[in-house]
Amino acid sequence: MGTSKQPLRKADAVSKRYYTIKKPSGAHLTQEMRKNLARAWNKYVNSSTTISLRRFARLHNLAYATWQRELKRGATGPIIRKGKRWVYPEYDPQQAMESINEGKNNMGTRMKLTISMAILFRYAVLKLKRSPYDARMMIVEALPDRDIPCLKTFYNHIEAGDMGVFHGDTPYHPGKKRKPKNPAHEAKTVPGRRQLKDRPKSASDAKVLGHWEMDTVLSRKGSKGGLLVMLDRCSKHYVIEHINFINQDEVANAIRRMKRRGALPTVLSVTTDNGCEFLDQKRLDKLFNSKVYYTRAYASYEKGSIENCNRLVRRWYPKGTDFNNLTRKQIRQLEDTINSIHRESLNGETAYAYDSCLAKAS
Repeated sequence: MGTSKQPLRKADAVSKRYYTIKKPSGAHLTQEMRKNLARAWNKYVNSSTTISLRRFARLHNLAYATWQRELKRGATGPIIRKGKRWVYPEYDPQQAMESINEGKNNMGTRMKLTISMAILFRYAVLKLKRSPYDARMMIVEALPDRDIPCLKTFYNHIEAGDMGVFHGDTPYHPGKKRKPKNPAHEAKTVPGRRQLKDRPKSASDAKVLGHWEMDTVLSRKGSKGGLLVMLDRCSKHYVIEHINFINQDEVANAIRRMKRRGALPTVLSVTTDNGCEFLDQKRLDKLFNSKVYYTRAYASYEKGSIENCNRLVRRWYPKGTDFNNLTRKQIRQLEDTINSIHRESLNGETAYAYDSCLAKAS
C-alpha cells in the first residue's frame, strides 16, 4: 500500500537546502579537481543552459560556500545581475590557484603553538600531572617532525589563559620562598658522625653513578609507616620501598629488598638526614658496604635532589595519604612514573634513559 507524500514543512524545507552538503573533513580541492570543475562550469557558461551556483555545487558534491569562494578566486570577469538573473563568467583554475598562493604569502609566519600542541600540553599537565617542562618534552617526542616552541612560550599562554591551563593548575608555580629563621648548624648529637664536608669530591660533583641520597616520606598523621626513598645524585634515578614503621629495623629490611631486586647496583656513598631511623651509622655502612654521610640539622636543602623528588610523590599522593593502603604494584607504578619524567638537569632526558647511557659509557 502506497503512502501519500506529505507537504514539507518550512523547517524541513530549510534542512533540505543544498548548502548543507559538505565535503569530507580535511579534504581540499586539488589542481586536478579544479580543472574538472572548470570544464564543467565553462560548458554551462558557454551554452544556453542556465544553472545556479547552488545546484552546480550539489552536482559536484561541494559545499555551496566552497564553490562560491572558488568562482570568485578564478573568475575571468565580473559577476553581473541582469534583471532577476545572474550572469557568471568563466572559471580559470590557474587564476584560482595563484589567488590562493598570494593569500598564503600574506598570512605571515605560522603560529608557534598549534591546537594539537595545546591539547597534548593540557592533557599532560591536567591529567598526567606533569610539569610544563616535562609536558613540553612529551610533545617533542610525540611530534618529532614539528618545530616545538620554547618553554617560555608555553608559560606565556598559561598566563594569558588561552590554552585551558591557568596559573595554579601546574604542579609548581612561582611564590615567595620561605627563609629559614635560624641558620643551619653542625649536628652534634652523635659524636663521630660523618658530615658533608667529609664526603668525597665525586659525590659533591654528582657526575658519577653510585652516590645516593636517602630519606623517608611519612604517611598521614595518626598512621604508622611510610616510604623509604633513595635517589642517585647523578642520574636522578628514584627508588621506593614501603616501610610499616619509621624505625631502624624497617629501614634495614627495605634496603635489603632494594638490593635484592637490583635497584642499587652501585653504592659509593649515601647522604641522609638526622632522622631517628638513620641513627645507626655503623649498621648503615654495613648494609650499603659504603660510607654514610649526614646533613646538618634543619638543613634539608643539603640533600635537595631527593627533596625535590619527594615533592613529585605528593603530586599523586598528597599529604594525608596513608601509604599502608597502597599495593606493591601502585608503589612500582609511582617509581616508574617519576623515573620517566623529563628533567632539565639531565638535558631533557629521563632518569631511565640517562642511567642507561651512563652505564653503557662506563
